[in-house]
Amino acid sequence: MAGTVLWTGEGISLAIGTQVLLDDAKISIHADERVALVGRNGSGKSTFMRIVAGTEQPATGEITCARGLRITCMEQDCTRYHDVSVRDAIAEGLAYFNDIHRQLDALRPGSSEQEKLERILTLHDAWDPGRKIEIVAQKLNLPPRDSLCGALSGGELRKVMLARAIAAEPDLLLLDEPTNHLDIGAITWMEDFLADYRGTCLFVTHDRCFLDRIATRIVELDHGKFYSCDGSYADFLAAKAAREYREDQAEYKRQSFLRREIEWVRRSPKARLRRNLGRIKRYEETAAQSAPDRIGSMELIIPKAGRLGNQVVRIENVSHAMGGKPLIRDFSFEFEAGQRIGIVGPNGAGKTTLLKLITQQLTPDKGKIEVAPTVVFNYIGQAHLELNPNHTVLEEIGEGHEFINLGDERVSIRGYLRRFLFEDDRVNTRIDRLSGGERARIALAKILKSGGSFLILDEPTNDLDLPSMRVLEEALVGYSGCLAVVSHDRYFLNRVCTHIIAFEPDGHLFAGPGDYDYYLEHRASVRQAAAAPAPKKDAPPPRPKSPPKKLSYKEERELAELEPEIERLEVRVSEIEAIFSEPDFFANHGSESAALQNELNTLRAKIDGLYARWDELEQKKQALQS
Repeated sequence: MAGTVLWTGEGISLAIGTQVLLDDAKISIHADERVALVGRNGSGKSTFMRIVAGTEQPATGEITCARGLRITCMEQDCTRYHDVSVRDAIAEGLAYFNDIHRQLDALRPGSSEQEKLERILTLHDAWDPGRKIEIVAQKLNLPPRDSLCGALSGGELRKVMLARAIAAEPDLLLLDEPTNHLDIGAITWMEDFLADYRGTCLFVTHDRCFLDRIATRIVELDHGKFYSCDGSYADFLAAKAAREYREDQAEYKRQSFLRREIEWVRRSPKARLRRNLGRIKRYEETAAQSAPDRIGSMELIIPKAGRLGNQVVRIENVSHAMGGKPLIRDFSFEFEAGQRIGIVGPNGAGKTTLLKLITQQLTPDKGKIEVAPTVVFNYIGQAHLELNPNHTVLEEIGEGHEFINLGDERVSIRGYLRRFLFEDDRVNTRIDRLSGGERARIALAKILKSGGSFLILDEPTNDLDLPSMRVLEEALVGYSGCLAVVSHDRYFLNRVCTHIIAFEPDGHLFAGPGDYDYYLEHRASVRQAAAAPAPKKDAPPPRPKSPPKKLSYKEERELAELEPEIERLEVRVSEIEAIFSEPDFFANHGSESAALQNELNTLRAKIDGLYARWDELEQKKQALQS
């Protein structure tokens, strides 16, 4: 079926209450495509996936599928697997291949049907179902195969459902947030699997590295319509910006036309003549058209961190084990103000344990951890925090108060919630009726209002949509305190982090400056050096290099460029601060407030980094000269 249309929806419409999810929408999915479905939380992505899977029907519309099309969806509701073993849950995905085995057993040897069925089993490497189950289970690092699904954690159960869907190898594979709760190793394996996948895949994800590597097409679901774009996520953002610009230009022309026509109607008696009724009708038709519907961006403001001294948290020769398994061996690190540390490693390696040691919820088996008296921790755990399902959004965040203090700023609870995209018609919604993404935003809103000088985030990007993640990244880059964040999102780590702590085999930890890509380069160079042949014993020892007496050419050039760059950025900071100081700021720049604040925070953080680098090079230069 290569190149053919596998699934088509025409004129699809569906609404839940007053919320329109699909509005006369049209979309086609072709063979061999890997389509990424993106959109705001609550826009209807999961609902559309259920429509494609056939478990939900639209209110109106026509759906056409290719003959014999096999569709498998990664299940979200796992309650029926409570008493099912891991092995049996994955085996359900192999029902198609098991049926082929039964057909083969019933056929006479040498029949034409036998050759066809054997070709299918060979194509999917499904001659031994037990081996197929074990390969997928090992790659995803699943629990023992005889474990009951009801005894697994949410993340482990999600991986079992992913294994069940992948093992089926259908013509059309549907994956809803497949990378959630997976470590980077498992995500990389799944990328390799899907890159070579012989079928078609439709998936929802917030992992931009995964999206860029896997997707051949990106489709956005926005206000009930589908918008398609070939290329990377950056190409999609550019196409979206161009589309919205065209819509805004068309709306500007529409409003200009309406202003001219209404003025003509008011001033001209001729407007009432019968021959001008057509012109009046055009005006009424144009006035009935609606303006482009825009959803605002989340305005995530982290309260300013309290003052931190030179030392924040000092870890010295710490070792710790859980259940007899060494998680951390002889680890030392010193956290400093302004650092943003990404903590990475396989699931179960000990990342959350390290966070609990830092916050002194656990005591190390060996070594010591010193926390400065000025440190105020603010810890957002993997489950974020417990939200009361019977509370409304307003009750959960307000906690009986009408206002909240964000550093020096005092805002109303409703105004604070609007920053997290909860408008007045949504603040009275009960927590148990919110989507997963909305609950994640409420959890962030509840925790971040407390401030703190040492912010700790454990998997903060789970369930956040892509626009919200970009806002979170901007807020964290501008955070003035110390930040430690556990994440498997490589793009997020590269965007936010200044340092990486990585869990490696046998409880050994790597710690160093740089983003996640820099850590990967370092690890690759270490492995390459370890694999290189040892020098011959009779070879003369290499001559020791003379210590340098001055900065390298590259460092000299960098130092020379730092001062004008700092000056340029400080000029821009002064310009933005002057804009904020204008008495009519909100009248002239109200719509730009969030963008200007984000730019100001980013510039200040960048200037601090440039000053630190300038000081480092100057000290090195003086040391070499002396």
